[in-house]
Amino acid sequence: MRILTAIIFLSFFTFQLNSQEQKYWVVFTDKPNTAFDPYTYFDAKAIERRVIEGLPLSDWYDWPVNEFYINELKSAGAELRISSRWLNAAVILANETEIDQIKKMIFVKEVVQSQSQSIICRNENETLGNQSEVNDIQIHKQMELLGQPMWHGKNLKGKGIRICVNDVGFESVNTNPVFAHLYKNNQILKTYDFVDNDTTVYHGGWHGTAVLSCIAGFDNFLPLGLANEAEFLLARTEYNKKEVFAEEEFWVAAAEWADKNGAQIISSSLGYGEPRYTRDQMNGKTVFITKAANIAARKGILVINAAGNEGDGSWKTIVAPADADSVLTVGGVEPNKSHISFSSFGPSRDLRIKPNVCASGSAYSPTPNKLVYNQGTSFSTPLISGFAACAWQNNRGLKSMQLFKEIEKSGHLYPYFDYAHGFGVPQANYFLSQKAEKTSEFVFEKNIDRNALIIKVNKMESVKNVVYYHIAKPNNTLKSYFVVSFDTYGESDAKEIAIDFSKLNVGDIVRVSSEGTVNEYIYN
Repeated sequence: MRILTAIIFLSFFTFQLNSQEQKYWVVFTDKPNTAFDPYTYFDAKAIERRVIEGLPLSDWYDWPVNEFYINELKSAGAELRISSRWLNAAVILANETEIDQIKKMIFVKEVVQSQSQSIICRNENETLGNQSEVNDIQIHKQMELLGQPMWHGKNLKGKGIRICVNDVGFESVNTNPVFAHLYKNNQILKTYDFVDNDTTVYHGGWHGTAVLSCIAGFDNFLPLGLANEAEFLLARTEYNKKEVFAEEEFWVAAAEWADKNGAQIISSSLGYGEPRYTRDQMNGKTVFITKAANIAARKGILVINAAGNEGDGSWKTIVAPADADSVLTVGGVEPNKSHISFSSFGPSRDLRIKPNVCASGSAYSPTPNKLVYNQGTSFSTPLISGFAACAWQNNRGLKSMQLFKEIEKSGHLYPYFDYAHGFGVPQANYFLSQKAEKTSEFVFEKNIDRNALIIKVNKMESVKNVVYYHIAKPNNTLKSYFVVSFDTYGESDAKEIAIDFSKLNVGDIVRVSSEGTVNEYIYN
């Protein structure tokens, strides 16, 4: 009797395992028998973007997934979540028996199981912030770091640039006076909630509201972001508070929607790391959302994504899709432009420069009744998105990846870089042909007596100075990098940085940078 009971229990347990649904990405081999008309599918702005970028009006990535393949998955018992044109894939729910049948279908190239474990992605600093009162001087500081007086003085406010914001939700955006101008001027063009599959996005949390304000908000006529005249697509792609793997699917769907509806910029303050992925997978080619971000870039969209807030945690490094080669990855800095502690570090696992640039890691954003102070690369990212919109408005002849490179070159540290700051904070004067003021000069001296390479920092002004320096291998990957803060001293004084010869190999490049000045030395 005991044996029979055990067999019945084991059979029931096996049945439960086989009938339990899991989530899978099913990648197809091809796209046969698909018809596509770009003029009926795409918004006119999407067609215009392709023409400017020199791209075909449609290609394989635009063609729909073969409907027969989708129907065959359903016939096997799978439940369809989304399908992706770009990845030629479908996300399904299926049990073990169903997925075994699907794997045998001749048009199935790959089946990858998706994790469904809930994780808290955003850190406490970012989600809660310091609910302090805000004054006009603080708001001016937020804007001046990226050159708001220069942009707006030239009447460059992102007009004609279409930005898609992917986020958790946009609570009260349609009623908050910070965004009244967007509705008055019909700048919110379309909205879609990929979580609930409808067009209502004004719920789900404050995070997207805060992010949007850092691109285009106004408070009592003071700008909170640079691109107050841009056009917007708002996509809800996350559940509130807890992130599950479904949100990565929704991000991919939202990126394709953004492309269809003519977005020129995707601003994404979202990221996916542990426990879903490992650090080794942050290589720019493994994660599905990263693949989709790179395809968006190929379509002429400038994808701007937060580096992540893992700098002072166990993960440390950037999160997907910030690892994508063609994504402009944004880190966070303090008001003095030095790394803010929580901002994730680069490089990517294949040693590419990440983050690419930085902006303020703290920002002021609206609640229903007041502005509050928040922290996170979630806010650095939309600040850069607004900057990019102004720069693109100023030179519409630039293609998206040309603008990407020009934003890097405008960094206050360029051509110096490191894995905390990238090329630094982009500067408006670079795009507006205004010469940057030089504050320091550097002299290299090989001192045999001290067994060290000496960097003499000669101060030109009696103000506090932050100096960045790194040691790079001949292939331009970094061995180490440092930030030194020198306090006020007179013009005739000098400070020194000593690098022991034991830290250097023949061919190593030592670069040093401070506001407006960069110098380098090749060790021999």
